[in-house]
Amino acid sequence: MSRSNSLPQQALTNLLHFTLQDRITGVLIGSALGDTIGLYTEFLSSTQAKSSYPTSKFTLHPTPTPFKLDRHRAPFTPGHWTDDTDHALLLLLSFLHNSSASSSNISSPTQTDFAERLRIWVSQGFKPLDTMPLGLGRLVGTVLTSKGFDADPEKIAREYWEGTGRKAAPNGSLMRTHPLGLITLWEEEERCFEVAAGISRATHVDPRCVIACVVGGGLVRGLVRGEVHTEQDVEGLIERGKKWYESVGKQEGYPHVDWAELDNYTSGKGGLEGLKLDDQHAIGYVYKALGAGVVLLRMAMKRNHGLLDRVSLFEELTTELVMHGGDADTNACFAGALLGGYLGFAALPDHWKHGMVHGKWLVRKAEAVCQILDVKEGDYTGQDDPDTAPLGGKPAVSQQDMEGKWMVFQQETMRKMDEAKKAEEAKTAESHSKSGWSAPWKKAKKQ
Repeated sequence: MSRSNSLPQQALTNLLHFTLQDRITGVLIGSALGDTIGLYTEFLSSTQAKSSYPTSKFTLHPTPTPFKLDRHRAPFTPGHWTDDTDHALLLLLSFLHNSSASSSNISSPTQTDFAERLRIWVSQGFKPLDTMPLGLGRLVGTVLTSKGFDADPEKIAREYWEGTGRKAAPNGSLMRTHPLGLITLWEEEERCFEVAAGISRATHVDPRCVIACVVGGGLVRGLVRGEVHTEQDVEGLIERGKKWYESVGKQEGYPHVDWAELDNYTSGKGGLEGLKLDDQHAIGYVYKALGAGVVLLRMAMKRNHGLLDRVSLFEELTTELVMHGGDADTNACFAGALLGGYLGFAALPDHWKHGMVHGKWLVRKAEAVCQILDVKEGDYTGQDDPDTAPLGGKPAVSQQDMEGKWMVFQQETMRKMDEAKKAEEAKTAESHSKSGWSAPWKKAKKQ
């Protein structure tokens, strides 16, 4: 009896839909996990990361690895993502709010809608989950509080960039770009580039930020579609992004992009070490985050030899990345989106997925995206989901009440800091006691 390599059309469709669901969910959960794990070492040097987490192992479930508790990490609880994921979700919720599984029309987020949601986030927190707005960057904080931002975000962002010497190219727009690669999944690649560039310019107009988002959004789209599967595919997409920028995306009066610099950061030749991610003078540079994601994706493609490799790669590579320190949550957020799209949700480590505090909520949003993109059956309608409204279906909190929430939050942060200090002092005293050492001034006086 001869073997047939053919499958019924319905079986092929089911298989395709399952694969796409796995990758779409992998992008969203993978990026949030990268953000969550990256918080452990954010702003640390690689040396500090190794001394703070000597096992280079991170667990979220059942017992989360404790933070190196300092003023940066004290406001957080292990298992929570940061502003990086919040800002990406503002775009995702905007898309969901204006979409329905019963409609073939897919609406991409606009600059003004994003501006409104971003302003609400700053003043109210992430409303659907009632979390505080932690980690706002300097550039975003400045432009969104400027007069006219709501009406024309790009104009205000451009004025800020020009007023600061046209030098600022931080990673704040790249960290939120991955949902745009999903939203434009069934559109032409050039449309993905256009949307990613436009949303970047709502806050970050520097050409390096824009091209990073073009490449980042394009990679997510290509990975989920199965069109980016090898390192050659990665390089091809980067080249197409560069050509699109030069022919369509470049704006008059803006400086030329140094393509050699971009290639240097994304080539992977120096590995993660070559990116110098913990360089304290440039940890937030957008090309470092872009390079971290692309280099980690290249590493995954080199090491993915079979099923056993596939299910271990995300944890191994993400851990390797965050142990380099620097802006680790942003680097791992973007890298996690790429790895999640490449490996799929099923390959993400269970003890991380089950320990992410709002993981189930995010999976439900991923399922909604799958329904709208017609790769999963369902009748999701964004207008019926209160989470997708700008205020998350909740009443606005007054400034006075918000100040009260901040006061309670800060008190809790200080309490955690005090407890950590006392625990460290007790640990040191116990260590000295076991060694038989005592401070000279505490020795008994001779009679």
